[in-house]
Order: sequence, then structure tokens, then C-alpha cells
Amino acid sequence: MDEFISSAVGEHDKTLVQERNYLLRPYREECLNYAEVLASKLPIGSGAIESLIRQVVNLRMKGNSKFWLKENAEIMLHLRCQWIAGSWHNFCNSIFTSFIHLQTV
Repeated sequence: MDEFISSAVGEHDKTLVQERNYLLRPYREECLNYAEVLASKLPIGSGAIESLIRQVVNLRMKGNSKFWLKENAEIMLHLRCQWIAGSWHNFCNSIFTSFIHLQTV
């Protein structure tokens, strides 16, 4: 990427630098340690995520007599994620707290 950046000019240069930094940030912060992940025998591919999306989105959100507006489907997926992650109570409390805060302002 540095080779591309050196030949770019103007706004294109700025965009390439921004994208390169986005990709390198996890490595610099040591968030992506592929050697450790492989040693732990954890998957590094996208297959598990793609399968999960198919299962959750396609099978649960789509089906006979199920019709969603895009906004409502996104909300339902977010709610489902909160439930599955075990953070439903924290999620609800944050909603109630923000609602109370709005009422007092």
C-alpha cells in the first residue's frame, strides 16, 4: 500500500493513508495475533460468521408470512443480539435511564 500511497496525490492520497491505517491499527495494538489464534485451534475464516448470519437472519427473520421493514428488522436483530449476549437487562436499563434523563431535561 505504501507504493500506491507514494504515487497518489491530493484527496486520493489522504484516503489511501486513512485506509492503510485502518487496516494496520489492530496489528499495532496487538489485537490480531494469528499465531496465537491458530495455536488455540480457533477458526480464522469467515465461514462461521457467514453460517451464523444465514441461520439467524435468513431462518429466523425470513420465512412464510414474515414481512419486515428494513428499520424494524435491524432493531429486531439488535434486540436478539442483546438477548443472546446475556446483556438484555443492561440494555433495558440503559433505555430506561436515557428515557428518564430525557424527561428531566
